[in-house]
Amino acid sequence: MNLPRPRRVPRLAVCGLLCPLLLGPTEGLAQPVGGFQPGNARLLTTDAASVIEHPVLGLQRSAMPVAAGFAVDTSLYADLLLAPNVGLRWAKALGAQRMVVGARYTHFVGASVYSSIVEGQEPAVQRFEPTLSGPTLYGAYGVTVGPLLVQAEARFAYFETSYLSLTGAGALHLTGPWMLIAEVGARLKGGSAFRAAAGVRYGGEHFGLALGAAYVDLSDPVFANGGLAVSPVLDLSWTFR
Repeated sequence: MNLPRPRRVPRLAVCGLLCPLLLGPTEGLAQPVGGFQPGNARLLTTDAASVIEHPVLGLQRSAMPVAAGFAVDTSLYADLLLAPNVGLRWAKALGAQRMVVGARYTHFVGASVYSSIVEGQEPAVQRFEPTLSGPTLYGAYGVTVGPLLVQAEARFAYFETSYLSLTGAGALHLTGPWMLIAEVGARLKGGSAFRAAAGVRYGGEHFGLALGAAYVDLSDPVFANGGLAVSPVLDLSWTFR
């Protein structure tokens, strides 16, 4: 009798789902571009080149400004997925120019939970031990031209393997608190080479919302139909002004 060969689930599957959150799963602007004023400094899947001026509670980012452009932050998405994290971020606005530098450390505590789920769904799996703890470093530079923000972001992280990505983004203020966002970039090391996202973000005085879709192009039998091409983007936030 031929028994199925035991196999290990590729860790890229779990990394593909968690890394966008840990690397800085999706972010709005604290510095207003036109009438756009959300406070958690996120676009869709990238950090926004803007200053966090007020305390904010959000899914992609919750933050507490300290002083001189510094803020302590965390990703609630990652926290809820058993990957508690804390970061320090500095941002500066010089006229139309925006600069951001930040770092974050994530400690994954959900290995046993994820292992039991995967091993229960895949009887052939004998061992599955995801370890997604490590540091993230990132920087962004942007320029505002009228209602348009154009920026570039570089991001490096080391979990089980190292990740390096470069992403360009454009955010166009439409009307009132609404903004149209597009992101295009490449992961130069680790994971899928091409990445892109598009969507809208609402940034009111207090309430913030982002809706969109991101191209992730993950191929793995762990996913239904053997892969995941597009992932939804959702962010909710509340700024305490």
